[in-house]
Amino acid sequence: MYERRGDTLQRLRRAVPSSFLVLAALVGCAARVSRAPLPEADPARGDEGGTGVPWQYEIHYGVPRDGDLEVEAAFAKTSSDVFRIDEDSVPFVGSLLYAAAGGWQSAPRNERGWEVPCRQAGCRVRYRFALREAADQLDAVDTAIASGDVVVAPPPTWLVRPSFQTGRFRFRVRVRPPSRFATGIRRSPDGAADTYEAPIDAFEGASFAVFGPFLSRMLERGSARVDIAIAPYALALTDDDVVAWTGTAVDAISKYFGRFAVPHTLVIVHAGQQRVPTRGETLGDGGPAVLLGAAGGMVRGAIRDDWVMTHELLHVTLPSLSREHAWLGEGIASYVEPVARARIGQITSEKFWHDLVDGMPQGLPMPGDQGLERTHTWGRTYWGGALFCLLADVAIREQTANARSLDDALRAIVATGADVENVWDIEHFLDVADDATGTRVLHDLYRELASSPGQTDLPALWNRLGVRVKGGRIEFDDAAPLAFARRAVTLPAQAKGSL
Repeated sequence: MYERRGDTLQRLRRAVPSSFLVLAALVGCAARVSRAPLPEADPARGDEGGTGVPWQYEIHYGVPRDGDLEVEAAFAKTSSDVFRIDEDSVPFVGSLLYAAAGGWQSAPRNERGWEVPCRQAGCRVRYRFALREAADQLDAVDTAIASGDVVVAPPPTWLVRPSFQTGRFRFRVRVRPPSRFATGIRRSPDGAADTYEAPIDAFEGASFAVFGPFLSRMLERGSARVDIAIAPYALALTDDDVVAWTGTAVDAISKYFGRFAVPHTLVIVHAGQQRVPTRGETLGDGGPAVLLGAAGGMVRGAIRDDWVMTHELLHVTLPSLSREHAWLGEGIASYVEPVARARIGQITSEKFWHDLVDGMPQGLPMPGDQGLERTHTWGRTYWGGALFCLLADVAIREQTANARSLDDALRAIVATGADVENVWDIEHFLDVADDATGTRVLHDLYRELASSPGQTDLPALWNRLGVRVKGGRIEFDDAAPLAFARRAVTLPAQAKGSL
Protein backbone atom coordinates (compact mmCIF):
# COMPACT_ATOMS: atom_id res chain seq x y z
CA MET A 1 0.00 0.00 0.00
CA TYR A 2 1.03 3.60 0.19
CA GLU A 3 0.55 6.51 2.54
CA ARG A 4 -0.40 10.13 1.98
CA ARG A 5 2.11 12.65 3.27
CA GLY A 6 0.92 16.24 2.91
CA ASP A 7 -0.39 16.54 -0.63
CA THR A 8 1.89 13.84 -1.98
CA LEU A 9 1.33 10.09 -2.06
CA GLN A 10 4.33 8.12 -0.84
CA ARG A 11 4.77 4.38 -0.98
CA LEU A 12 4.51 2.44 2.28
CA ARG A 13 6.41 -0.87 2.44
CA ARG A 14 4.32 -3.78 3.73
CA ALA A 15 5.60 -5.75 6.71
CA VAL A 16 3.48 -8.86 6.23
CA PRO A 17 4.30 -12.12 4.48
CA SER A 18 2.46 -11.79 1.21
CA SER A 19 2.69 -12.51 -2.47
CA PHE A 20 3.73 -9.80 -4.90
CA LEU A 21 1.06 -9.56 -7.59
CA VAL A 22 0.24 -6.58 -9.70
CA LEU A 23 -3.45 -6.30 -10.62
CA ALA A 24 -3.10 -5.26 -14.19
CA ALA A 25 -5.22 -2.63 -15.70
CA LEU A 26 -3.29 -2.38 -18.90
CA VAL A 27 -0.89 -4.67 -20.73
CA GLY A 28 0.52 -3.55 -24.07
CA CYS A 29 3.10 -4.80 -26.56
CA ALA A 30 4.46 -2.59 -29.33
CA ALA A 31 5.08 -4.22 -32.67
CA ARG A 32 8.02 -1.97 -33.47
CA VAL A 33 10.10 0.80 -32.00
CA SER A 34 9.56 4.12 -33.73
CA ARG A 35 10.31 7.70 -32.76
CA ALA A 36 7.31 10.02 -32.96
CA PRO A 37 7.68 13.76 -32.37
CA LEU A 38 6.11 15.33 -29.32
CA PRO A 39 3.45 17.95 -30.11
CA GLU A 40 4.42 21.58 -30.55
CA ALA A 41 3.79 23.88 -27.60
CA ASP A 42 0.72 26.09 -27.44
CA PRO A 43 1.73 28.79 -24.91
CA ALA A 44 -1.74 30.35 -25.01
CA ARG A 45 -3.15 27.22 -23.40
CA GLY A 46 -0.33 26.76 -20.91
CA ASP A 47 0.38 23.23 -22.03
CA GLU A 48 2.37 21.30 -24.60
CA GLY A 49 0.60 20.73 -27.88
CA GLY A 50 -2.70 22.28 -26.77
CA THR A 51 -3.77 19.02 -25.12
CA GLY A 52 -4.28 20.26 -21.56
CA VAL A 53 -1.48 17.91 -20.46
CA PRO A 54 1.49 19.94 -19.17
CA TRP A 55 3.84 16.94 -18.74
CA GLN A 56 4.32 14.68 -21.77
CA TYR A 57 6.88 11.90 -22.19
CA GLU A 58 7.98 9.77 -25.13
CA ILE A 59 9.79 6.65 -23.86
CA HIS A 60 11.66 3.91 -25.68
CA TYR A 61 12.76 0.75 -23.88
CA GLY A 62 15.69 -1.30 -25.09
CA VAL A 63 17.02 1.44 -27.38
CA PRO A 64 19.90 1.53 -28.04
CA ARG A 65 20.74 -0.98 -25.30
CA ASP A 66 18.61 -3.61 -23.56
CA GLY A 67 17.62 -2.44 -20.11
CA ASP A 68 17.89 1.28 -20.91
CA LEU A 69 15.12 3.85 -21.27
CA GLU A 70 15.50 6.69 -23.74
CA VAL A 71 13.23 9.53 -22.62
CA GLU A 72 12.22 12.75 -24.34
CA ALA A 73 9.75 15.04 -22.57
CA ALA A 74 7.92 18.32 -23.12
CA PHE A 75 6.67 20.53 -20.29
CA ALA A 76 4.48 23.60 -20.08
CA LYS A 77 6.05 26.63 -18.41
CA THR A 78 6.86 25.96 -14.78
CA SER A 79 7.11 27.95 -11.56
CA SER A 80 10.72 26.83 -11.05
CA ASP A 81 13.63 25.86 -13.26
CA VAL A 82 14.58 22.94 -11.00
CA PHE A 83 13.96 19.41 -12.33
CA ARG A 84 14.29 16.35 -10.14
CA ILE A 85 13.88 12.59 -9.88
CA ASP A 86 13.67 10.21 -6.91
CA GLU A 87 16.88 10.55 -4.93
CA ASP A 88 17.82 6.87 -5.31
CA SER A 89 17.50 7.18 -9.09
CA VAL A 90 19.93 10.06 -9.65
CA PRO A 91 23.01 7.86 -10.35
CA PHE A 92 21.19 6.12 -13.21
CA VAL A 93 20.30 9.25 -15.20
CA GLY A 94 22.62 9.98 -18.11
CA SER A 95 23.31 13.57 -19.11
CA LEU A 96 20.09 15.56 -18.97
CA LEU A 97 19.82 17.76 -22.07
CA TYR A 98 17.38 20.56 -22.81
CA ALA A 99 16.40 22.07 -26.12
CA ALA A 100 17.95 25.46 -26.82
CA ALA A 101 18.65 27.63 -29.81
CA GLY A 102 21.03 25.74 -32.02
CA GLY A 103 20.43 22.29 -30.52
CA TRP A 104 20.57 20.49 -27.20
CA GLN A 105 22.49 21.71 -24.16
CA SER A 106 23.56 19.90 -21.01
CA ALA A 107 21.58 20.91 -17.91
CA PRO A 108 23.78 21.76 -14.90
CA ARG A 109 23.00 19.87 -11.71
CA ASN A 110 23.28 20.97 -8.08
CA GLU A 111 22.00 19.68 -4.74
CA ARG A 112 18.42 20.66 -5.66
CA GLY A 113 18.37 18.96 -9.06
CA TRP A 114 18.94 19.90 -12.69
CA GLU A 115 18.60 23.53 -13.78
CA VAL A 116 16.45 23.76 -16.92
CA PRO A 117 15.09 27.09 -18.24
CA CYS A 118 11.37 26.32 -18.29
CA ARG A 119 9.58 29.21 -16.58
CA GLN A 120 9.08 31.45 -19.59
CA ALA A 121 7.73 29.29 -22.39
CA GLY A 122 8.03 25.67 -21.32
CA CYS A 123 10.85 23.35 -22.28
CA ARG A 124 11.93 20.02 -23.71
CA VAL A 125 14.40 17.61 -22.17
CA ARG A 126 15.93 14.29 -23.06
CA TYR A 127 18.03 11.77 -21.17
CA ARG A 128 18.83 8.09 -20.88
CA PHE A 129 17.93 6.07 -17.78
CA ALA A 130 19.77 2.83 -16.92
CA LEU A 131 16.68 1.00 -15.69
CA ARG A 132 18.15 -2.50 -15.51
CA GLU A 133 21.22 -1.22 -13.69
CA ALA A 134 18.95 0.62 -11.24
CA ALA A 135 16.94 -2.55 -10.59
CA ASP A 136 20.08 -4.61 -9.98
CA GLN A 137 21.52 -2.09 -7.54
CA LEU A 138 18.41 -0.78 -5.78
CA ASP A 139 16.55 -4.13 -5.65
CA ALA A 140 13.53 -2.70 -3.81
CA VAL A 141 9.86 -3.02 -4.71
CA ASP A 142 9.16 0.67 -4.18
CA THR A 143 11.94 1.74 -6.59
CA ALA A 144 13.02 -1.02 -8.99
CA ILE A 145 13.50 -4.77 -8.98
CA ALA A 146 14.51 -7.28 -11.64
CA SER A 147 13.40 -10.86 -12.23
CA GLY A 148 15.44 -12.35 -15.03
CA ASP A 149 15.02 -9.94 -17.95
CA VAL A 150 11.84 -8.41 -16.49
CA VAL A 151 12.08 -5.12 -14.56
CA VAL A 152 9.38 -3.64 -12.33
CA ALA A 153 9.53 0.05 -11.38
CA PRO A 154 6.89 2.78 -10.93
CA PRO A 155 7.26 5.95 -13.02
CA PRO A 156 8.70 8.17 -10.22
CA THR A 157 11.80 5.97 -10.39
CA TRP A 158 12.55 6.78 -14.05
CA LEU A 159 10.80 10.01 -15.00
CA VAL A 160 12.46 13.39 -14.40
CA ARG A 161 9.91 16.10 -13.60
CA PRO A 162 9.65 19.78 -12.67
CA SER A 163 8.07 21.27 -9.58
CA PHE A 164 4.46 20.38 -8.92
CA GLN A 165 1.89 21.64 -11.42
CA THR A 166 -1.82 21.14 -11.84
CA GLY A 167 -3.15 19.11 -14.73
CA ARG A 168 -2.16 15.68 -15.98
CA PHE A 169 0.93 13.78 -17.02
CA ARG A 170 0.99 11.54 -20.06
CA PHE A 171 3.54 9.08 -21.35
CA ARG A 172 3.86 6.85 -24.40
CA VAL A 173 6.04 3.75 -24.16
CA ARG A 174 7.52 1.89 -27.13
CA VAL A 175 9.45 -1.32 -26.60
CA ARG A 176 11.65 -3.53 -28.72
CA PRO A 177 10.13 -7.05 -29.10
CA PRO A 178 10.12 -9.55 -27.50
CA SER A 179 9.81 -7.12 -24.59
CA ARG A 180 6.42 -5.83 -23.50
CA PHE A 181 5.20 -3.01 -21.28
CA ALA A 182 2.36 -2.91 -18.75
CA THR A 183 1.28 -0.51 -16.03
CA GLY A 184 -1.60 -0.08 -13.64
CA ILE A 185 -1.95 3.51 -14.85
CA ARG A 186 -4.94 3.90 -17.11
CA ARG A 187 -4.71 4.28 -20.85
CA SER A 188 -5.04 7.80 -22.22
CA PRO A 189 -8.73 8.70 -22.61
CA ASP A 190 -8.22 9.68 -26.27
CA GLY A 191 -7.29 6.06 -27.08
CA ALA A 192 -3.78 6.86 -28.32
CA ALA A 193 -1.74 3.70 -28.78
CA ASP A 194 0.69 2.69 -26.01
CA THR A 195 -0.18 5.88 -24.10
CA TYR A 196 -1.10 6.30 -20.41
CA GLU A 197 -2.32 9.29 -18.44
CA ALA A 198 -3.12 10.35 -14.87
CA PRO A 199 -3.38 13.50 -12.71
CA ILE A 200 -0.06 15.10 -11.75
CA ASP A 201 -1.04 14.98 -8.08
CA ALA A 202 -1.05 11.17 -8.45
CA PHE A 203 2.50 11.07 -9.82
CA GLU A 204 4.49 10.45 -6.63
CA GLY A 205 2.36 7.42 -5.74
CA ALA A 206 1.91 6.29 -9.34
CA SER A 207 1.16 2.64 -9.97
CA PHE A 208 3.65 -0.08 -10.87
CA ALA A 209 5.04 -0.51 -14.37
CA VAL A 210 6.77 -3.58 -15.82
CA PHE A 211 9.18 -3.89 -18.78
CA GLY A 212 10.59 -6.96 -20.50
CA PRO A 213 9.63 -10.34 -21.95
CA PHE A 214 6.94 -11.20 -19.40
CA LEU A 215 4.00 -13.50 -20.11
CA SER A 216 0.69 -11.71 -20.53
CA ARG A 217 -2.64 -13.24 -19.45
CA MET A 218 -6.04 -11.83 -18.67
CA LEU A 219 -9.16 -12.85 -16.78
CA GLU A 220 -12.62 -11.27 -16.69
CA ARG A 221 -15.34 -11.37 -14.06
CA GLY A 222 -18.46 -9.55 -15.18
CA SER A 223 -17.40 -6.03 -16.13
CA ALA A 224 -14.08 -6.35 -14.28
CA ARG A 225 -10.84 -7.15 -16.08
CA VAL A 226 -7.59 -8.26 -14.44
CA ASP A 227 -4.49 -8.20 -16.63
CA ILE A 228 -1.67 -10.40 -15.37
CA ALA A 229 2.02 -9.93 -16.11
CA ILE A 230 4.12 -12.98 -15.22
CA ALA A 231 7.90 -12.88 -14.94
CA PRO A 232 8.78 -16.54 -15.63
CA TYR A 233 12.40 -16.48 -14.39
CA ALA A 234 12.82 -19.01 -11.51
CA LEU A 235 9.04 -19.18 -11.06
CA ALA A 236 7.82 -22.70 -10.27
CA LEU A 237 4.24 -21.80 -11.18
CA THR A 238 3.04 -22.02 -14.78
CA ASP A 239 1.10 -19.15 -16.31
CA ASP A 240 -2.07 -21.24 -15.94
CA ASP A 241 -1.27 -21.66 -12.24
CA VAL A 242 -0.90 -17.91 -11.80
CA VAL A 243 -4.20 -17.26 -13.58
CA ALA A 244 -5.91 -19.84 -11.34
CA TRP A 245 -4.33 -18.25 -8.26
CA THR A 246 -5.55 -14.81 -9.27
CA GLY A 247 -8.97 -16.08 -10.27
CA THR A 248 -9.55 -17.82 -6.94
CA ALA A 249 -8.78 -14.60 -5.07
CA VAL A 250 -11.02 -12.54 -7.35
CA ASP A 251 -13.84 -15.09 -6.95
CA ALA A 252 -13.56 -15.01 -3.15
CA ILE A 253 -13.79 -11.22 -3.13
CA SER A 254 -16.65 -11.27 -5.66
CA LYS A 255 -18.54 -13.67 -3.38
CA TYR A 256 -18.04 -11.39 -0.39
CA PHE A 257 -19.01 -8.10 -2.07
CA GLY A 258 -21.41 -9.50 -4.65
CA ARG A 259 -19.03 -8.56 -7.48
CA PHE A 260 -15.44 -7.52 -8.13
CA ALA A 261 -16.13 -3.84 -8.62
CA VAL A 262 -12.79 -2.50 -9.89
CA PRO A 263 -12.99 -2.20 -13.70
CA HIS A 264 -9.26 -2.70 -14.44
CA THR A 265 -6.46 -4.09 -12.29
CA LEU A 266 -2.87 -5.08 -13.05
CA VAL A 267 -1.27 -8.05 -11.32
CA ILE A 268 2.49 -8.64 -11.62
CA VAL A 269 3.83 -11.96 -10.37
CA HIS A 270 7.50 -12.85 -10.05
CA ALA A 271 9.59 -15.37 -8.14
CA GLY A 272 10.33 -14.11 -4.64
CA GLN A 273 13.43 -14.91 -2.66
CA GLN A 274 14.08 -18.46 -1.51
CA ARG A 275 13.20 -19.11 2.15
CA VAL A 276 10.99 -16.02 2.20
CA PRO A 277 7.18 -16.26 2.29
CA THR A 278 5.08 -14.78 -0.46
CA ARG A 279 5.00 -11.00 -0.20
CA GLY A 280 2.79 -8.37 -1.77
CA GLU A 281 2.39 -4.64 -2.22
CA THR A 282 -0.36 -2.53 -3.75
CA LEU A 283 -0.18 0.88 -5.42
CA GLY A 284 -3.27 2.70 -6.60
CA ASP A 285 -2.60 6.14 -7.99
CA GLY A 286 -3.47 6.44 -11.66
CA GLY A 287 -4.94 2.93 -11.53
CA PRO A 288 -4.49 -0.10 -9.25
CA ALA A 289 -1.64 -2.58 -9.44
CA VAL A 290 -0.49 -5.37 -7.14
CA LEU A 291 3.04 -6.79 -7.13
CA LEU A 292 3.49 -10.30 -5.74
CA GLY A 293 6.71 -12.16 -5.12
CA ALA A 294 5.75 -15.83 -4.92
CA ALA A 295 7.42 -17.81 -2.15
CA GLY A 296 10.49 -19.72 -3.25
CA GLY A 297 9.51 -22.96 -4.98
CA MET A 298 5.79 -22.23 -4.66
CA VAL A 299 3.83 -24.74 -6.79
CA ARG A 300 0.16 -25.06 -7.75
CA GLY A 301 -0.65 -27.21 -4.72
CA ALA A 302 0.33 -24.34 -2.42
CA ILE A 303 -2.06 -21.85 -4.01
CA ARG A 304 -4.98 -23.07 -1.89
CA ASP A 305 -3.11 -22.15 1.28
CA ASP A 306 -2.06 -18.70 0.08
CA TRP A 307 -3.81 -15.69 1.60
CA VAL A 308 -1.64 -12.87 0.23
CA MET A 309 -3.25 -12.58 -3.20
CA THR A 310 -6.69 -12.17 -1.62
CA HIS A 311 -5.33 -9.71 0.97
CA GLU A 312 -3.77 -7.46 -1.68
CA LEU A 313 -6.76 -7.56 -4.01
CA LEU A 314 -9.00 -6.56 -1.11
CA HIS A 315 -6.89 -3.41 -0.79
CA VAL A 316 -7.63 -2.68 -4.44
CA THR A 317 -11.40 -2.78 -3.89
CA LEU A 318 -11.67 -0.24 -1.04
CA PRO A 319 -10.77 3.46 -0.76
CA SER A 320 -7.45 4.32 0.87
CA LEU A 321 -7.10 6.02 4.23
CA SER A 322 -4.30 8.25 5.52
CA ARG A 323 -1.34 6.74 7.34
CA GLU A 324 -2.71 7.28 10.84
CA HIS A 325 -5.68 5.15 9.81
CA ALA A 326 -3.59 2.45 8.11
CA TRP A 327 -4.60 0.04 10.89
CA LEU A 328 -8.19 0.10 9.61
CA GLY A 329 -7.26 -0.55 5.98
CA GLU A 330 -4.91 -3.36 6.95
CA GLY A 331 -7.37 -4.65 9.54
CA ILE A 332 -10.17 -4.93 7.00
CA ALA A 333 -7.95 -6.80 4.53
CA SER A 334 -6.63 -9.07 7.30
CA TYR A 335 -10.10 -9.92 8.67
CA VAL A 336 -12.12 -10.11 5.46
CA GLU A 337 -9.51 -12.19 3.60
CA PRO A 338 -10.10 -15.42 5.62
CA VAL A 339 -13.85 -14.72 5.77
CA ALA A 340 -14.01 -14.52 1.97
CA ARG A 341 -11.82 -17.61 1.55
CA ALA A 342 -13.95 -19.59 4.01
CA ARG A 343 -17.12 -18.69 2.14
CA ILE A 344 -15.84 -20.27 -1.07
CA GLY A 345 -14.57 -23.35 0.79
CA GLN A 346 -10.88 -22.52 0.50
CA ILE A 347 -10.50 -22.87 4.28
CA THR A 348 -12.77 -24.51 6.86
CA SER A 349 -14.67 -22.72 9.62
CA GLU A 350 -12.50 -24.58 12.11
CA LYS A 351 -9.32 -23.20 10.57
CA PHE A 352 -10.80 -19.72 10.35
CA TRP A 353 -11.60 -19.59 14.07
CA HIS A 354 -8.42 -21.41 15.09
CA ASP A 355 -6.33 -18.79 13.29
CA LEU A 356 -8.27 -15.95 14.94
CA VAL A 357 -7.93 -17.44 18.42
CA ASP A 358 -4.23 -18.00 17.79
CA GLY A 359 -3.50 -14.61 16.22
CA MET A 360 -5.80 -12.05 17.84
CA PRO A 361 -3.75 -11.72 21.05
CA GLN A 362 -1.06 -10.06 18.88
CA GLY A 363 -3.51 -7.21 18.31
CA LEU A 364 -4.08 -6.44 21.98
CA PRO A 365 -2.48 -3.30 23.48
CA MET A 366 0.84 -3.63 25.27
CA PRO A 367 2.02 -1.38 28.13
CA GLY A 368 2.37 2.19 26.87
CA ASP A 369 -0.13 1.70 24.05
CA GLN A 370 -1.85 4.92 22.94
CA GLY A 371 -4.59 3.45 20.79
CA LEU A 372 -4.73 2.22 17.21
CA GLU A 373 -4.20 5.70 15.72
CA ARG A 374 -0.99 6.34 17.65
CA THR A 375 0.60 2.92 18.06
CA HIS A 376 2.10 1.90 14.73
CA THR A 377 3.49 -1.53 15.57
CA TRP A 378 3.06 -4.51 13.27
CA GLY A 379 0.78 -6.30 15.74
CA ARG A 380 -1.49 -3.33 16.38
CA THR A 381 -1.67 -2.37 12.70
CA TYR A 382 -2.57 -5.78 11.30
CA TRP A 383 -3.98 -7.85 14.16
CA GLY A 384 -5.26 -4.83 16.07
CA GLY A 385 -7.09 -3.65 12.97
CA ALA A 386 -8.46 -7.16 12.41
CA LEU A 387 -9.64 -7.28 16.04
CA PHE A 388 -11.49 -3.99 15.52
CA CYS A 389 -13.25 -5.55 12.50
CA LEU A 390 -14.17 -8.72 14.41
CA LEU A 391 -15.61 -6.69 17.29
CA ALA A 392 -17.55 -4.55 14.81
CA ASP A 393 -18.89 -7.56 12.91
CA VAL A 394 -20.07 -9.30 16.08
CA ALA A 395 -21.60 -6.13 17.56
CA ILE A 396 -23.52 -5.30 14.35
CA ARG A 397 -24.86 -8.85 14.15
CA GLU A 398 -25.85 -8.78 17.83
CA GLN A 399 -27.60 -5.39 17.62
CA THR A 400 -29.51 -6.29 14.44
CA ALA A 401 -30.28 -9.93 15.29
CA ASN A 402 -28.00 -10.97 12.40
CA ALA A 403 -29.94 -8.87 9.88
CA ARG A 404 -26.83 -6.73 9.22
CA SER A 405 -23.09 -7.25 9.51
CA LEU A 406 -19.72 -5.82 8.56
CA ASP A 407 -20.46 -7.25 5.09
CA ASP A 408 -23.19 -4.65 4.61
CA ALA A 409 -20.95 -1.82 5.83
CA LEU A 410 -18.16 -2.64 3.39
CA ARG A 411 -20.50 -3.42 0.50
CA ALA A 412 -22.00 0.05 0.89
CA ILE A 413 -18.53 1.57 0.58
CA VAL A 414 -17.75 -0.49 -2.52
CA ALA A 415 -21.12 0.52 -4.00
CA THR A 416 -19.98 4.17 -4.04
CA GLY A 417 -17.52 3.24 -6.81
CA ALA A 418 -14.49 4.27 -4.74
CA ASP A 419 -11.43 2.02 -4.78
CA VAL A 420 -7.76 2.17 -3.77
CA GLU A 421 -7.18 5.17 -6.03
CA ASN A 422 -9.53 7.28 -3.91
CA VAL A 423 -8.42 8.62 -0.52
CA TRP A 424 -11.26 8.97 2.00
CA ASP A 425 -11.52 10.88 5.23
CA ILE A 426 -12.06 8.53 8.19
CA GLU A 427 -15.35 10.18 9.21
CA HIS A 428 -16.80 9.71 5.72
CA PHE A 429 -15.68 6.07 5.76
CA LEU A 430 -17.38 5.44 9.12
CA ASP A 431 -20.52 7.39 8.12
CA VAL A 432 -21.11 5.34 4.96
CA ALA A 433 -20.41 2.09 6.82
CA ASP A 434 -22.69 2.80 9.79
CA ASP A 435 -25.51 4.15 7.62
CA ALA A 436 -25.59 0.81 5.81
CA THR A 437 -26.12 -1.14 9.04
CA GLY A 438 -28.45 1.30 10.79
CA THR A 439 -26.15 1.31 13.82
CA ARG A 440 -23.37 3.42 15.31
CA VAL A 441 -21.11 0.45 15.95
CA LEU A 442 -18.10 1.61 13.91
CA HIS A 443 -18.21 5.17 15.25
CA ASP A 444 -18.53 3.89 18.83
CA LEU A 445 -15.65 1.43 18.46
CA TYR A 446 -13.53 4.11 16.81
CA ARG A 447 -14.04 6.47 19.75
CA GLU A 448 -13.21 3.66 22.15
CA LEU A 449 -10.11 2.21 20.48
CA ALA A 450 -8.56 4.79 18.17
CA SER A 451 -6.98 7.13 20.75
CA SER A 452 -6.77 4.86 23.81
CA PRO A 453 -5.95 1.18 24.31
CA GLY A 454 -9.48 0.23 25.37
CA GLN A 455 -10.42 -3.02 27.06
CA THR A 456 -10.98 -6.21 25.07
CA ASP A 457 -11.57 -9.49 26.93
CA LEU A 458 -10.78 -12.07 24.26
CA PRO A 459 -11.54 -15.20 26.38
CA ALA A 460 -14.98 -13.77 27.17
CA LEU A 461 -15.57 -13.02 23.48
CA TRP A 462 -14.65 -16.57 22.45
CA ASN A 463 -16.99 -17.98 25.13
CA ARG A 464 -19.90 -15.84 23.95
CA LEU A 465 -19.26 -16.94 20.35
CA GLY A 466 -18.97 -20.59 21.38
CA VAL A 467 -15.37 -21.04 20.25
CA ARG A 468 -13.17 -23.29 22.36
CA VAL A 469 -9.72 -24.80 21.87
CA LYS A 470 -9.15 -28.30 23.23
CA GLY A 471 -5.96 -30.23 22.54
CA GLY A 472 -5.03 -27.78 19.82
CA ARG A 473 -8.35 -28.32 18.04
CA ILE A 474 -11.34 -26.01 17.72
CA GLU A 475 -14.69 -27.02 19.17
CA PHE A 476 -17.94 -25.11 18.73
CA ASP A 477 -20.65 -24.60 21.37
CA ASP A 478 -23.91 -23.99 19.56
CA ALA A 479 -25.63 -23.13 22.86
CA ALA A 480 -23.43 -20.05 23.31
CA PRO A 481 -25.34 -16.72 23.24
CA LEU A 482 -23.61 -15.49 20.06
CA ALA A 483 -23.30 -18.84 18.28
CA PHE A 484 -25.68 -17.52 15.60
CA ALA A 485 -23.21 -14.75 14.79
CA ARG A 486 -20.25 -17.13 14.72
CA ARG A 487 -21.97 -19.44 12.26
CA ALA A 488 -22.99 -16.58 10.00
CA VAL A 489 -19.49 -15.12 9.65
CA THR A 490 -18.18 -17.93 7.45
CA LEU A 491 -21.46 -19.07 5.92
CA PRO A 492 -22.06 -18.21 2.23
CA ALA A 493 -24.67 -15.48 1.80
CA GLN A 494 -27.28 -17.67 0.13
CA ALA A 495 -27.20 -20.15 3.02
CA LYS A 496 -27.77 -17.63 5.81
CA GLY A 497 -31.47 -18.31 6.09
CA SER A 498 -30.80 -21.57 7.94
CA LEU A 499 -28.75 -20.47 10.96
